[in-house]
Amino acid sequence: MRVLAMGAHPDDVELFCAGTLAHYVRQGAHVTVAILTNGELGSRTLSPEETAAVREKEALRAVGVLGAELLWTGAPDGFLFDTPEVRRQAVDLVRRSRPDVIFAHHPDDYHPDHRTVAQLAGAARLLAREPSLFSAYPATEKVAPLFYMDTLLGTGGGIPDVWVDITETMGTKEAMLAEHLSQNDARRQRKGADFVDLTKQQAAHRGRQVGVRYAEAFTCAPSHPATSVRDLAPEGTGVRLPVSTPPQ
Repeated sequence: MRVLAMGAHPDDVELFCAGTLAHYVRQGAHVTVAILTNGELGSRTLSPEETAAVREKEALRAVGVLGAELLWTGAPDGFLFDTPEVRRQAVDLVRRSRPDVIFAHHPDDYHPDHRTVAQLAGAARLLAREPSLFSAYPATEKVAPLFYMDTLLGTGGGIPDVWVDITETMGTKEAMLAEHLSQNDARRQRKGADFVDLTKQQAAHRGRQVGVRYAEAFTCAPSHPATSVRDLAPEGTGVRLPVSTPPQ
């Protein structure tokens, strides 16, 4: 099985779906993490160029913890737009990774770059299958199902469709986030706690909703072809995820 997770910034994928990705990796799936901006606005002390270089190195180390592949497109942080050029890049991300399932930001998330990633993922999964759209990679044979990741602290986006129990993989999620040293240091200075603390808070909140210690929540993309909960682990792939549906 092949999985693609699309994030706007370095550390986004870790925050919202790393525990689920770790389940896939443990069962032999090939996971690709695609970061669409260079994160250059993530420091108040370094120049944008220095910050982008630091954040790419941190992202490589984090993805290495997971045992996944990193694709880095390097768009300007804060200025990610669904332009023809950027949409073609997103199509190439899908064609290169050839996923059975895609994870991307929720369209109602707080950050404009996040919302753009949601839009790009929805368009790219359709366009990637069109053979008349020429690019460096061949067209895919199918339209991959799309799951929207949780929003920051679970605010906005309505009620998720599915929860994945990540209690057993929470350690991997924390270890990945710990590799983002510059961001954790900056957040501790501003908030008194780092992103590892933040993600534990969010995972514990989602876990309580379904009676487990830690969980990640996702929403099925409703656009055609609509995504369903069973698309998390399609039949024949041999992958099984510990999932729960909305609590009554």
